[in-house]
Amino acid sequence: MRSLYLTAALLSAAATGATATAATAATTAATAAAATPATTAMAQEAPPPEPASPITDHFAFRASAFLGSASTDGEVDDPTVPTPGTPFSLENDFKLSPHVRQVRAEFMFRMRERGRLRVDLWELTRTGVANPPTTIVYGGHTFTPTDLVASEFNWHQVDITWTYSFLKRNRFELGAGLGLHLLEAEANANATLVTGPVSERFSGAGPFVTAALDGTWRISRRFAVSARGQYLKLTVSSVKGSLADYHGDVQFRWRPNLAFGLGYESTRTRLDVSKGNPNGFMQLGTHGPELFVRASF
Repeated sequence: MRSLYLTAALLSAAATGATATAATAATTAATAAAATPATTAMAQEAPPPEPASPITDHFAFRASAFLGSASTDGEVDDPTVPTPGTPFSLENDFKLSPHVRQVRAEFMFRMRERGRLRVDLWELTRTGVANPPTTIVYGGHTFTPTDLVASEFNWHQVDITWTYSFLKRNRFELGAGLGLHLLEAEANANATLVTGPVSERFSGAGPFVTAALDGTWRISRRFAVSARGQYLKLTVSSVKGSLADYHGDVQFRWRPNLAFGLGYESTRTRLDVSKGNPNGFMQLGTHGPELFVRASF
């Protein structure tokens, strides 16, 4: 009888152990099943987006204050006069100010993933009144040191540049392309001579194409460096032109859609007119620092 009780106790203990083991296994399986979706969801989360920078911008507008200097050289020939024109400097000979205080505008459009279209607009107008230090043949007239000459110089330029980024990474972008430049230059000189008032006007305009290289490096989450260069010589009909443009800047991303920066710009452009009246050339060089604000998205 005692053995029966002992056997029953052993069977009961075995059953209890099996039940506990099954319960533990069920709890473990349930915990694993509950954890699996969360773990999977964490594994499938997208990486954080890249910080806003010129590399990620799809559109940008930049307004800059250019605080540089200018040098303007030229020569105006009248084909009906045997005496050729005298090369002159508008700053040295006609006392135009060499200081440039100018507002410039730039638009950038991202075209798909690797294309960029940049449009720059700027113009420069200066006037001066002076007695030339030496005798200058300007077109069909001759100005002497005793003549008070009022001069004016106007320059208008629109630059349209397309580049394709053959190298594009999260922090670096480098592209090459072509630029189309629409230039218009005009120089006027007016004076009252012994023979009466005289006026001379020289102008030239034309489209020109340059090869372009454009690069950007995002240094950190808020700072980025950009640099670009364009250059080419071209002849269109009776107008010959050359343009060299180099720019570099560093910008601070104050907000995702707003940046402030400091840059340096150097441009040298020349227009030659050979089949007009008058003929001649006009050459403009500008260089100096600029401050800018850039809005983008």
